[in-house]
Amino acid sequence: MLEILSHDFMVNALIGSIVLSITAPILGMFVVSRRISLVGDTLSHLAFAGIAIGVFLDFFPFLTTIAFSIIASLLLLKLMQSKILNSDAVLAVFFSSSMAIGTVLLSLSQQIININEILFGSLLWITTQDIIYQLVVGVSVVVITIFSYKKWFIISIDHDLSRVNNTNVNFYDNLLIVLTSILIVVSVRMVGVLLISSLLVLPILIALQLTNNFRNTIFIAIGVSLLCSLSGVTSSYYLSSHPSIIPPSGLIVILLSAIFTIVLIKNNLKIDNKLESNF
Repeated sequence: MLEILSHDFMVNALIGSIVLSITAPILGMFVVSRRISLVGDTLSHLAFAGIAIGVFLDFFPFLTTIAFSIIASLLLLKLMQSKILNSDAVLAVFFSSSMAIGTVLLSLSQQIININEILFGSLLWITTQDIIYQLVVGVSVVVITIFSYKKWFIISIDHDLSRVNNTNVNFYDNLLIVLTSILIVVSVRMVGVLLISSLLVLPILIALQLTNNFRNTIFIAIGVSLLCSLSGVTSSYYLSSHPSIIPPSGLIVILLSAIFTIVLIKNNLKIDNKLESNF
């Protein structure tokens, strides 16, 4: 373990995984409870398009990515709320078009870019500056959630009732999707755009199998996410002959998926045993 801490990139990766493991389940709970889990996938693909635009223009890539992701995510939410198209159709259009834009622009870019690092993340890609961004966003997510928790909770339970109670639903919806979008952008270097959404959804799905309490679900999800993220990052270091060979995101998602499968099977067996005892 001390060997890992002797490398700056591993220290950055461990810090980044801790921050992401705390913030992703917090926002993920409100995303999952509204039954819009695929929004995370779409936002990550929008981040991919934003990165490609920043790289292609070679104009402050990070700020360009943030700006594009925020604007595109707000447009996505607006179309989903308008009911002009089915929400699934809107997500599908943004999902595919953003991936297409990103692929074309990166191909046309004069810069040499390793697309695998963008898609899946890399331990070697994480810098101290990235960790600073993550910490700033992480603190912002926690603080904003503390002040917005009750509103988000009520909106998640009953969207229409919230409007009747004069809650500014549009504002809190916009706030949630913008925060989620920014969190995805600052976490791309570690987990990549293809697997970041799993950290929003899987820990919550696991926690929901263990408790029915809304607040407890978040805390359990954070614990599960921390366990899998730290295990995934350290395993990536020890299993690879070179740190970039096995992206930590893949190992993290495998661990989360394994836990979810085990918990789901265990709960189903309990239900079957209860049904058999009733006969």
